[in-house]
Amino acid sequence: MKKIEYDKYGGPELMHLDEVEPPVPGKGQVLVRVLAAAANPKDWKFRNGDSRLMTGRHFPGGVGNDFAGTVVAVGEGVTQFKAGDDVLGAASLRKAGAFAEMVTADQKQVVKMPAGLSFEEAATLPTVGVAALQALIDKGELTAGQSVFITGCLGGVGRTAVQIARMRGASVAGSCRDSAAAEARALGVDPVVGFDFDPAPLKGRFDLILDTAGTTPSGRQVAPAGWQCPAMIERRRRLCHLKHRKPGLRPRVPRP
Repeated sequence: MKKIEYDKYGGPELMHLDEVEPPVPGKGQVLVRVLAAAANPKDWKFRNGDSRLMTGRHFPGGVGNDFAGTVVAVGEGVTQFKAGDDVLGAASLRKAGAFAEMVTADQKQVVKMPAGLSFEEAATLPTVGVAALQALIDKGELTAGQSVFITGCLGGVGRTAVQIARMRGASVAGSCRDSAAAEARALGVDPVVGFDFDPAPLKGRFDLILDTAGTTPSGRQVAPAGWQCPAMIERRRRLCHLKHRKPGLRPRVPRP
C-alpha cells in the first residue's frame, strides 16, 4: 500500500510517498481502508519534532491522525466493529499514519460514522470535535440557557463548538474575520465581532469564553502564568483556553 512517511524530524520537504506492507491490527485494534484524511496543525508539529516526548524517535514516521474509511479487519478482542463498517477515528500519536491507503487504530479511538456524513466530512471531526466537546462540556460545563463567546468561531474547533453549543441550548457569540461575518451569522452566531474587537461593550455578558487560539484581547488578569481574559466574562464563570502561552504549561480552565 502507499503511505506518506519521513525519515527524520524536519520540514515538509522530508516527506515522501512509499510503498509499504499493510499494517496488521493488533489486540483491540481495527484496520481501516482510508477514504478521507484531515490535516491538523498537530500533524506538522509532530513531523517537525515539536512533541518528541509523545511521538518518540522511531523512524520512518507516518503523517496524519484523523481519518474516515471502511473497516477491513479487526484484531483480537474487538467486538464493536466488523469488516465493512464505515468509521471515523484517530490513529495513535506514536503511530500516526492516516495519510495512507490503510491505517490501524485502537478501537476506543474509532466510532461508526453517523448517517448522512460524507467520508470527507467525517474525517474532519476527530481532533476538532473532541477539542470542542471537552472545552464546552467537560471543562466549561456549558448548559442550556447560558451564553458562550467563541473566538475564531469559523475555525475548525470554533465552527464545531458553535454547533455543539447551540445543540446544548446555549446562545453563541463569537469573533471571526470581518469578511466572513455573514457566514458566522448563518451558523447562529450573534453578535459577531472582528478579531480586533473592543471587549468593553460585552462586559459581563457571558458564562463561558472559549478561546480557541489563546489570543483573546487582554482585560483583567484572572490566572497565573500570563493568562489574560477580557472583562466580558461574568463573575464566577469560566474562561477556557485551547492554546497555552508558555512552553510546558497545560491548557486549563481558570475561575475568575
